[in-house]
Amino acid sequence: MAEGEQMPAADEFHPLPGVKLPLFRRDSATCAAFYAPGCLCVVALTVADRFQADLARRADCRPDLQEADGGWAAELCRRAEMAVVQADRQRQDPFRPECLTLYLNNECNLRCVYCHTDPSRTPTARLELPAIVAAAEVVAASCREQGRPFYAVFHGGGEPTLHRDRVERALAAIEAIACEQEVELFRYVATNGLMSERKAAWLAGCFDLIGLSCDGPADIHNRQRPRWDGRASLPIVERTAHVLHEEGAPLHARTTITSASLERQAEIADYLCQRLRPEEIHFEPVYQGGRSGADQGLSADQADEFAAHFLAACRVAQGYGVPLLCSGSRPGAIHGPYCHVFRGVLNLVPGGIATACFKLTEYRQIREKGAVIGAWDRRTGRFEIDHDRVQALRRQLEMDLPDCAGCFNRYHCARHCPDSCPLDGNAGDEPDFRCRAQKAIALGILQETADRLEAELSARQSEEPHGTIIF
Repeated sequence: MAEGEQMPAADEFHPLPGVKLPLFRRDSATCAAFYAPGCLCVVALTVADRFQADLARRADCRPDLQEADGGWAAELCRRAEMAVVQADRQRQDPFRPECLTLYLNNECNLRCVYCHTDPSRTPTARLELPAIVAAAEVVAASCREQGRPFYAVFHGGGEPTLHRDRVERALAAIEAIACEQEVELFRYVATNGLMSERKAAWLAGCFDLIGLSCDGPADIHNRQRPRWDGRASLPIVERTAHVLHEEGAPLHARTTITSASLERQAEIADYLCQRLRPEEIHFEPVYQGGRSGADQGLSADQADEFAAHFLAACRVAQGYGVPLLCSGSRPGAIHGPYCHVFRGVLNLVPGGIATACFKLTEYRQIREKGAVIGAWDRRTGRFEIDHDRVQALRRQLEMDLPDCAGCFNRYHCARHCPDSCPLDGNAGDEPDFRCRAQKAIALGILQETADRLEAELSARQSEEPHGTIIF
């Protein structure tokens, strides 16, 4: 390092001085770890400054020269440039949806204590088939133009499987449109699992992937996800998982972590791997809003504790060969807030409009917040995307805060979303739970990877840079 320059603190990765690309460094006792989004490299401290100088020089080169040049310095610079370009595209490219997400209703047969949508027990407005067809035609055409698969997602402000006939009609229509447009179709459903064995078997035959919500062992799950009459729901969820396995259906598990389950994440991971046997697990900190109160929420000073228990749970799941992820921080992907305008998602709700936010599920609420990005026109039968509104929302929802500028995790972080939102007049000016937890998770993943690379470098007895691509 330059004479008189202070050594970066060891708590996190710091940006390289004088370098515009997102390139970062963190030192240990014997090595320096260098990071660009999606790529990590360690070098011996004896050559670290020379390696950093090489990085700084290469950062001024054109990215197309990097690959031919070879070496980890070139790869780090190439990955850094790719991250910048991809993030810019998400903000600036035309909105071309690849995913159609359907909120068929706002009804549910569970009364989860933290539900952010607060669905009804009784019938409510439902998404009409003509609106689904019109939107599916738009998405299928977009997928064909891009040469990409069509993702049809049944999710919602309620339980999407409550009305089997409506699901079947929607699926049949989408499948016909995908076939006509000659695009590959991937069908996903998120369910609470509270259903008969017969319906579970039917579900297995209809979808390519099933996301099953389960919060862990009985004392956690039944307290957090009871039926409307207060009875336990876990026995039926376990039965549904069993039927799905019997039918050969791929299964992912989704778990909401609250203050009550914060310290039990490793135990929850072990339970899920043994009893539900998912191919993948997602832990998500509880969202604010709806029924979620302060007693379930997580505060900023719990962020490090959450991350530590999450990483311990990852190691437990890894022992079963099961990936455990948290969508707020994904080092293998370039992303920002969850807003649909950045993600190519057309999310329909009852009333035939598309919402920019997955948390907004009711027609009136979406219009009041200015989150409408498209609508089904009953007169013409067409679905029209409001591209001007999409671009305006992108500018409004970017959530690039001052603290983000030098953060090593800025290209993999959902920011304060969905708890703080500019649409509510609240952009989260200070680091909150999500900001801190997501940073701590990313740092933990990178530290574990760096430790492994350092051990391999030591075994080689070499000063040559040693790195890996993080997928």
